[in-house]
Amino acid sequence: MDGLNRSTIRYRHTDWKRERLLLKHRLITGSLLIASILLIAFLDHDWTAPHGTLHRGLFLGIITCGLVAPLLALELGMILTRLGSSPLGWLTCLGSALIAGCMWLCEQPGDTVLLMLSLVFTLAFIFGAAGRRTRGLITDVMGTLFVTFTSGVLLGFWLMLRDDQTAWVLVGAILTVKMADIGAYTVGCSIGRNRLIPWLSPKKTWEGLAGGIVFSALCGTLLAWASPGFSESPEGIPVMTGLIFGVVCAVIGLLGDLSASALKRDSGIKDSGSLLPGLGGLVDTLDSLLLVGPVAWLMLS
Repeated sequence: MDGLNRSTIRYRHTDWKRERLLLKHRLITGSLLIASILLIAFLDHDWTAPHGTLHRGLFLGIITCGLVAPLLALELGMILTRLGSSPLGWLTCLGSALIAGCMWLCEQPGDTVLLMLSLVFTLAFIFGAAGRRTRGLITDVMGTLFVTFTSGVLLGFWLMLRDDQTAWVLVGAILTVKMADIGAYTVGCSIGRNRLIPWLSPKKTWEGLAGGIVFSALCGTLLAWASPGFSESPEGIPVMTGLIFGVVCAVIGLLGDLSASALKRDSGIKDSGSLLPGLGGLVDTLDSLLLVGPVAWLMLS
């Protein structure tokens, strides 16, 4: 019995050290991410039109199209590979970057985006059929289309918002989404008792969801209240719009989080990658932001 107790104590001590190391990595990575976002927003606001001479949203557009979208596409492709689909990596990277760029730069991007998605579908089918096989062909083609849409179109909505609003409104929208995560984690850990979907995400609770909605709604309201000082229009964003945006952010962000959890659980992995120490991969970090993108553009632009 003493040996069993010592083993239990040793296991708990090791588990505590692991959690402490993970928290340290999260704090470091999170701090660097926040600093990077603020720096990009500052450069994007002061050095690009209408305040500067460079093209509007240039810094954010280059980083999103040239780095974030291709890396997100590769990460999603690796997850789908574990599920039996083999998306074309080069096509998803190129397609997602071009589609996100098109949504940022084109005046009316809808038709062009549909054309590019059709082209991605066609090329994926042609290159898949070039191997003279039919088994798994449609799965690979649809996987390629799914990855391109997720990493190109959903990210592109954030670039469209930047084209219509200032960089600081974009930062405020991202903060509103993330406040839902912070509120859900804080309240869920403190008083969470009733599991939300235990078979999919055991740690999420109804109390956490309520906390996330409250935190996000407050953040959205404050964003709208302060927006006359940094918004594109002198009137700013209506306070009621900010409040509704915060509530919608919490709910849709949760759906994005659960969708990513379902994808990872189905593929048998805990984290989507190891690109961001302590946070996992890009899918882990952007899951709630991806689905909120269209809503943010509709409500805040």
